Amino acid sequence: MEKVIGLLFDIEKKANQIIERANDEKSELLEENEKAIAKMEADIAAENNAKVNQLLAQAEQEIEEEKQQLLEYSNKQLSDLEAAYRRDRAGLVEKVFQSIIRCEA
Repeated sequence: MEKVIGLLFDIEKKANQIIERANDEKSELLEENEKAIAKMEADIAAENNAKVNQLLAQAEQEIEEEKQQLLEYSNKQLSDLEAAYRRDRAGLVEKVFQSIIRCEA
């Protein structure tokens, strides 16, 4: 009887050791999973930041190009207006002068 009790005690002891090892492995796996998830989240965040920075740089470049085009267009219009004024100044002055004379007459 004592031998059976001793065997049962040994079986219970081994079962407890198995359960303890299983719990330790479970804890290790949970820790590994948490680390893997944290790394994945960090990688995704870094990738998203890189994409956002790339899009911002691209948008800034497009804005700068559009600004330059508008500046060139405005300068060309101003130059064209100045050229037209120089070319037609005498005629415009004469028209204004004639208009003033007609209004006073």
